[in-house]
Parts: sequence; C-alpha cells; structure tokens
Amino acid sequence: MTSKSLKHLTLALVPPVISLGILTACVQGNSETATTLTQAQIETFIGPPERPNMILNVKSEAGACPQTVGIWTFLLPFEGGAEHTAVADIRNAKLVASGKKFLEYEAPLRQSYASCVGSAKSERPLVYNFRFRNGKVYFRLDLNQATLNTTITYQGTGGFRPYVRWIATE
Repeated sequence: MTSKSLKHLTLALVPPVISLGILTACVQGNSETATTLTQAQIETFIGPPERPNMILNVKSEAGACPQTVGIWTFLLPFEGGAEHTAVADIRNAKLVASGKKFLEYEAPLRQSYASCVGSAKSERPLVYNFRFRNGKVYFRLDLNQATLNTTITYQGTGGFRPYVRWIATE
C-alpha cells in the first residue's frame, strides 16, 4: 500500500471513528459531551495524521516566507449543521484576541522565516487566515463573514498547537 493510499485511508477513517466515539458516549448515557474528545483520544484510535489536510499557499510580500502553512480540519455533521474543529500547524501559540465570532493566536516564527511578511487564506470555508510579520505568525478564525449561523464553542492549545471548535447551523 502506498503512502498516498494510507493518507487517504487515514483521512477517510477520522470522521467515522470520531462519530463512533461520540455515539458510544451518548448511548451509554455518559455525562461527557462530544466536545471532550481530545486529540490524544483520537490518536489512540487511528494515530496522528502526518500532514494537515488543509494546505494554504503563503503569499509573500517581503522577506523569506514558508511556501505553505497547514491546518488539520475535522468535520462532524449533524442534522441542520456541522461541528468544525481546526488545529493550526504552528507551535507555541498563545491566544491574543477572541470574541463570539473570531479568535486570533500568535506564535513565534522559526528563525529562518523571521523576516517574513505575508499572508495565507482558506478558500473553503473562507474563515481561516494567517498573517506573517514582525517575526510572528498570527492564526485567525473569523466567522463574521459566514453566511450560516455560526459560533465558537471551544478554543485552546493542545500539543503546543492552537485549536478551535465551532458550529455552523442553518
């Protein structure tokens, strides 16, 4: 089996495994909610994905910039909407701003990219963006432009990476 086949198989198994864990907790009457499933628990079932499944091209304005930046995204559909989880592929981030419809994390850039001035934006969904400047990278989720009813339900850091959980409903 090729590396590419394994990657696709892994990505195909993530949502069903997460759904099974959530369904099991609900059926057993467990007081834990679906939002308490941690990355460590997910990795116990299937192992960590090697590369983010959303890769954004960095548009460089000045300095030495990375070509791409990634986000691991997970989607859990439910009737009338979906829960989204995003983990940015940056390390040592701290939350610098947040509200009901947005949040922003800041992290130091590697020394080789400290001169970078640039940006990267997701196309679908059009809610994630990165800015590079002053030796730092900023990861932002902005739900203000979303056409559906959206709200952030959880934010934090895990494994030194920032993550956010948000829902979108009709």
